Amino acid sequence: MPAGEKAARKVDLDKDIIRPLISSGKVCAYRSTEYVKDMGTPERYEETAEAVRSGLVERKNLSGKQKCIFLDRDGTINVEKGFLNNAAGMELLPGAAESIKRINQSEYLAVLITNQPVIARGDCSFEGLDEIQRKFETLLGREGAYIDSIYYCPHHPDSGFEGEVKELKFRCRCRKGKSGMINDAARDLNIDLSASWMIGDKTSDIKCGQGAGTRTVLLETGSAGSDGRFCITADLVCRDLPDAVSRILSDTGNENRKN
Repeated sequence: MPAGEKAARKVDLDKDIIRPLISSGKVCAYRSTEYVKDMGTPERYEETAEAVRSGLVERKNLSGKQKCIFLDRDGTINVEKGFLNNAAGMELLPGAAESIKRINQSEYLAVLITNQPVIARGDCSFEGLDEIQRKFETLLGREGAYIDSIYYCPHHPDSGFEGEVKELKFRCRCRKGKSGMINDAARDLNIDLSASWMIGDKTSDIKCGQGAGTRTVLLETGSAGSDGRFCITADLVCRDLPDAVSRILSDTGNENRKN
């Protein structure tokens, strides 16, 4: 600005530039699992500076192998209600959002791995599932938590349901206890599976994690392993998600101190 000219009015990047451009289609965005932090306050600046000093920013970079906590959804994060097919039924379990927030603040990614056979059964459309997921993420967001990425399987191997979607009724590679969703996430997000965990309340979750090469946690919430699909033993059995996350992060802290 030439000397002597009055300073222009202050401009708010969000309100004055980005928001007005959204409807024009000139604003683009992408979802990143890497370290992203708004440093708009002294407190957040200090948090970011500490993250740089501790090496967290460098570690949460997709150019290097990432550590991940894979999470089942129903019975693990939200209340198990059978085949959940509407957003109104989405209800988080006590302490679940705070636990995921703790993962977000750690060096682990938080990735959702969920079977959603309600699509193949005809109980819910893809659009309906999107609405449920938006409610799910909104409830987490209200408590400052978020999921880095979501992988779901819409298939179901058995036929005979009224209104079922025929083209989704087959034995796929992604339905838990197979490991397709975890393997896809590992490819997409450069995840070190040997340094990662799968947490769920069903034996299919444990089978899925072990097949992919992660360590596993069976929760005593939801089905509590009573689904009976697989005869399998998890690395840990925990009371609920807060208990599991505390134990994983505590072990990680001990390992870091040893190193």
